[in-house]
Amino acid sequence: MSRAGVPHFDNAQTFVDALRSNPRLEDSDLGAEIIDQLRNPLTRCPSLTPDERLSIRLYLADSQGADKIYADTRTAILERHPEDDILSLHLVKKKVAELTGVCALTHDMCPKSCMAYTGPWAALDKCKFCEESRYEDVIVGRRTLRKPRRQFDTYPLGPQIQARYRSLDGAQDMQYRQSQMSRILDELRQTGDLNHITDIIEGSDFWDACQHGQISEDDTCVLFSMDGAQLYEHKASNCWIYIWILVDVAPGKRYKKRYILPGAIIPGPTKPKHFESFLFPGFHHVAALQNEGFSIWDAFRDVVFISRPWVFAAGADAIGAPDVTGLVSHHGKLGCRHWKPGGSHYYSGCEDDDYDPSIIGESRSELYQEKLAYVRNATSITNYEARRLATGISKPSLFSGLSPSHTLPIPRLFPGDIMHLFGLNIPDLFYRLWHGTFDCDVKNGDSKASWDWVCLTGEVWTRHGELIAAARCFLPESFHRPPRNPAEKISSGYKCWEFLNWFYGLAPAFLYWQHYCKLVAAVRIIFQRKSSGAQRERAHILLSDFAYDYEVIYVQRKVSRMHFVPQCMHGITHTPTETCRVGSLICTCQFAMERIIGDLGAEIRQPSNPFANLSQRALRRARVNALKTMLPDLDSPSTSSHVPMVDLDDGYTLLHPREPGARPVSDDEDLVIFRYIEKCVGMTEARAIWVVAMESCVQRWARVRLPNGQVCRSAWKEVPNQVSRNSRNVKSTDIFEYAEVQYYFRCKISGTVHTLALVSRYGPPNKTLLGLSSGTVWACRAAATSQRQLSVIDIKSIIACVAMCTSQWTSLE
Repeated sequence: MSRAGVPHFDNAQTFVDALRSNPRLEDSDLGAEIIDQLRNPLTRCPSLTPDERLSIRLYLADSQGADKIYADTRTAILERHPEDDILSLHLVKKKVAELTGVCALTHDMCPKSCMAYTGPWAALDKCKFCEESRYEDVIVGRRTLRKPRRQFDTYPLGPQIQARYRSLDGAQDMQYRQSQMSRILDELRQTGDLNHITDIIEGSDFWDACQHGQISEDDTCVLFSMDGAQLYEHKASNCWIYIWILVDVAPGKRYKKRYILPGAIIPGPTKPKHFESFLFPGFHHVAALQNEGFSIWDAFRDVVFISRPWVFAAGADAIGAPDVTGLVSHHGKLGCRHWKPGGSHYYSGCEDDDYDPSIIGESRSELYQEKLAYVRNATSITNYEARRLATGISKPSLFSGLSPSHTLPIPRLFPGDIMHLFGLNIPDLFYRLWHGTFDCDVKNGDSKASWDWVCLTGEVWTRHGELIAAARCFLPESFHRPPRNPAEKISSGYKCWEFLNWFYGLAPAFLYWQHYCKLVAAVRIIFQRKSSGAQRERAHILLSDFAYDYEVIYVQRKVSRMHFVPQCMHGITHTPTETCRVGSLICTCQFAMERIIGDLGAEIRQPSNPFANLSQRALRRARVNALKTMLPDLDSPSTSSHVPMVDLDDGYTLLHPREPGARPVSDDEDLVIFRYIEKCVGMTEARAIWVVAMESCVQRWARVRLPNGQVCRSAWKEVPNQVSRNSRNVKSTDIFEYAEVQYYFRCKISGTVHTLALVSRYGPPNKTLLGLSSGTVWACRAAATSQRQLSVIDIKSIIACVAMCTSQWTSLE
């Protein structure tokens, strides 16, 4: 506890101490059956009777609808087949709960969402903050019962992890981390470092913990993510959700909703005044599992082993982060932030002495503990506030109550979130700068007349918005949401993906400022799943130069412009080094959390009671995810056998539509295809293959799926069908960079079937513009279908589907 008796600090410390006090599963509200399951798991794959399987399939098919649909469907089937024993809705839910072992822990909470009655506060009868009563009296017959006025649900982590191992497929999915660590540790022994980073497990914090034996083969590594959600746009409907993400699953699957583990739903609409009390049930469960371990039956290896959850990283949005981390908000003074005279906030940079943005200090847990003790030992409220100001620490984080041997130390536990940083904060900052809507500090001598960078106003802003909206047809479907006209919609719920596609994708072609292009080039590297050491070093240099140029161009060492440098401007310079420490930052950011919020929010069917309905949908999601993992055939996609599709290995798949048979090609295509075959086997053999055997004919295919999940189309089908989003431009590892696919085809050369693509090459880029823009603006001549521009490439040289905005767009300027 703090010496000064500071409630904000002491309340958090009370819950931290409760986590540290030898937590046991019996101390939680878990039922005896669930506790026994965690210690003595079943050692067989689950099985179902035909009627149970039919009942569960009906239940799963109705996942988006009302319960009445299940009941009506069941009744209709029983009318036709009265001999079938189809379970009622109540019984099928009970069966799913029994099979998965996934349950909800329900606890009372303040009616105004101030706090939860958990842990040290479980016995209280009224709220510590608003003094609202916990219970209300309800008359039932002749009795008066005390009924909790409000409750919330937590979904324990242990049973959800156990379910992941109860099938061959699920257990294999959970072997990803261990299968990769041997390769990673071998490379480290040979080279001392990792050049390419593609995932969390390749970050130095992770492999260092493995090298030192802190993370064992049997541990289950997880990420924590929390965010707020507004369920309805025009209604007070805020709530908070947290989830667990399995690091042991490969990145290609890890963030899909089937693999996300719900943690809790915290109802609103007002923000809780004590988040620790809401987080405590889930954290106590994790702490108990870390303390005593829990047993898992691995269906793939047919062994039972003891596992402990290892918490590697935790993230939250900027508003919720102080409650999770225990640090001050982004407006407080911390490290390199400075107070602006006459203001109430602190800002980055703007020191009197010169500084080097490329020098990034390392966050050390020892220093954090020293500062936390310094705040704890404050002698008065005033002294506490001064020490909080000096250290940036307001209270201990609830994470400090977890096992230190199974949790990354604070503050290294909290990596930056590039989704909010680059997707929302930085674009909003520059929009206000270039639009001239920042507050002008006239009192300290500033004047908008001196803001020569303001460019997005009037007709220029209107025209720019029209161009961005017109680019929609050039962005492939895999680019997610295309940006709407920012001049009209930027204040109407502009989404993160819209900002990303506008600010880092399209805008550099029009807002050509060299310092801005440095930012764009660096962010494109940071957002890559895979980056090399050279790329990370380049991103570090670009962001350091950009941060320096930003202060020279916009701030100009003027106190009146200190508010131009919010904390996000300093945060960007940490991202390259954080990538080395944490691994690919796209793997730890909040995109998965945002998707879960959207998915669960879309399933709400009771607007009158959305929070309770959301809790039920989250519980259902947890159970359905576990069930589909345990019985993978329940999740088998229904594919028609007559749909043409060819698995090409290495993640490539040739997709329909295709021509019913081979047809002749044009003269230009004929020559280009012949030359490709000639290059492979010589002229004589090429004539025998192309002219004699194939008769200068090919069977065209329209689409191909790439290893990254993108689907590339072709001009053969896109042009006549007039599709709304162009997905036929590709990036190739061949001798040229970009091309437009005309069609895909297959050709047997020397006994081996080759899958090829006929493409139209784009011209080389304007080197001057490419260099001045730090490689962000690639301006080239459009692809042509003449013989000189046509080429044949192996389909496996295609690495991405890209957007190429042609003259139809730029001519609008």
